[in-house]
Amino acid sequence: MSAALRAQLFLCLISLSTRTGLTRYIEDNDATDGLYSLLSLAQKRESEDFIFRRPLRCLDMLATEGYFTFVASRPQLACAAFIIAEPSEVISVELSDVSIDCNAGDFIKVFDGWVLKGEKFPSSFDHPLPPHERYTDYCSSTGSIIASRSSQNVAMIFFRIHSPESGFTLAVKKLHNPLPCNIMSQSPEGSFTMVIPHQHRNCSFS
Repeated sequence: MSAALRAQLFLCLISLSTRTGLTRYIEDNDATDGLYSLLSLAQKRESEDFIFRRPLRCLDMLATEGYFTFVASRPQLACAAFIIAEPSEVISVELSDVSIDCNAGDFIKVFDGWVLKGEKFPSSFDHPLPPHERYTDYCSSTGSIIASRSSQNVAMIFFRIHSPESGFTLAVKKLHNPLPCNIMSQSPEGSFTMVIPHQHRNCSFS
């Protein structure tokens, strides 16, 4: 519901209350409460249905769910998008509407974790998968849509695109993780308790 429509409904409510002599009781009127409840419900439903969309940059940081579309305006040969969620979440990513030329050297790869200055997070010692299984390569897949799910609250995507107007759409979703192990914090301050019952594995917090 738009702000203009909400304002019109509110003015209509005041007008009706004035005509019936109930203006001074507007805060206590049951009918008013009912209308406000309907307005709040409509706003809530609208926010739940809202899907965030924006262009994806060659070097980007994503911390929200939504759809991110990259369209090359020129050759982009070294691009990466870092994705982060809350400590108690994992990340689901899905590629669609992909128009790249794998034979010409284009690629899109999803990585389970982050790579910073040549170092992987989580490290190979802490991650449950071997290094080669942490990559999902679009050019090696057989379907037109590929999906990947991270093992922790960070993931990233590498891509190289040579031809202008080529690109793809990245869908990002966050899923609850009841037993987080490897965590990348979004804040340099605060405290976090990590509980790993009945699991014999290395965990890390950065």
